[in-house]
This record gives sequence, structure tokens and C-alpha cells, in this order.
Amino acid sequence: MGMDEFKEFVKNKPFLKEKVNRKEVTWQELYERYDLYGEDDDAFKEDKHKKEEKNDEGISKVLDMLGDVDINKISEGLNGMRKILNIITEVTSLDTDLGFNKKRSRPYQRKDD
Repeated sequence: MGMDEFKEFVKNKPFLKEKVNRKEVTWQELYERYDLYGEDDDAFKEDKHKKEEKNDEGISKVLDMLGDVDINKISEGLNGMRKILNIITEVTSLDTDLGFNKKRSRPYQRKDD
């Protein structure tokens, strides 16, 4: 097994790059294991336990962030937005009800013109 096969093999194993970045192992060590033991060596199997831990950490961070959220403040903000939208709707409907029309070019036109 040569270097080209090894390079192709590790392309599909992003967790190996993470291990090298964390300095748990070097590319040289991985290549030597690949050369001696082949693709089925335990070094090339992703540790499912660590993957689950990462997912748990992510979920914990999201829950912590949500724990800091004040639901009452969000509710107050939404109520404020509703009030603003109601006012805008009322003003817009008043314009329509009073007959304001932006398309008129001569609003004060006499009938005898």
C-alpha cells in the first residue's frame, strides 16, 4: 500500500484530520499503521462515543443559551410589534377610507377645465 492509496483513504475520514489537529496522532504514525495493518485497523475507526459527546456538548450549549432567554421580555417585544402593526394598518386603512389616492396628479381640479 502506497502513499497515494493512503491519501485517498483519509479523504473520507475527516475525524483523522481532527485527531492530527488535536495532536493526538501524527500523519506519519497513521501512515505507518495503514502500511502495517491496513484500512481495518482500529486507528481508522471513528470513536462513536466521542462523537456522541460532541453532540451532547452542542445540545447543552443551546440549552444554556435558551436558559438565559427571558420569555417575558420576548413576549413584551412581540406585543409591542403587534401594536405597531395595528397602528400602521389603521393609518393605511384611514388613507383608503378618506379617499386619498397617490395616483392623482391634480387633486384640486375644477370640473370646467
